[in-house]
Amino acid sequence: MSERAEVVMTPHELTIRGEKALPVTLMPDVAAALQGNVEQLGAYLVQMAQMMSIMQRRLDEMEESRRRVTADHEEVRKLAALIRLRAREYCEKYQLTEKKDQTAVRNAIKKAVLVRYGIRDLHDCPQVALQAVQKQIDNWADIRLVMKIREKHRGGA
Repeated sequence: MSERAEVVMTPHELTIRGEKALPVTLMPDVAAALQGNVEQLGAYLVQMAQMMSIMQRRLDEMEESRRRVTADHEEVRKLAALIRLRAREYCEKYQLTEKKDQTAVRNAIKKAVLVRYGIRDLHDCPQVALQAVQKQIDNWADIRLVMKIREKHRGGA
């Protein structure tokens, strides 16, 4: 028979749902095995945390490098021209004839692009997203804006 050694945990350590548990007595070989398992688990957790930290750092670096490559001046000019063209087409479609209406539509299209990509200016637009931005501009529509503009004309007339 093996000798029994007591490994006692305090009631504070064993508190479960506010109830006090009785101290637990373990055999020495079981206690040693559990201690080894706990140490090994701790080592695994440290390794996982280090790997996750490295992975997050690499993802951040990749995201930063992706964002560094932004549209050049010529591409921004093309986007601005495309926005003006789309605003003009949209205003013609809904018979919005005043210049300030076209400006409101142009600003709404630009704002939609900026919000979608989380940028402050078209110069910050990622190079890899230029085709998606052009498609977004081509497909842009906001009937609520048209209703708001028409309501202003009725109220102002």
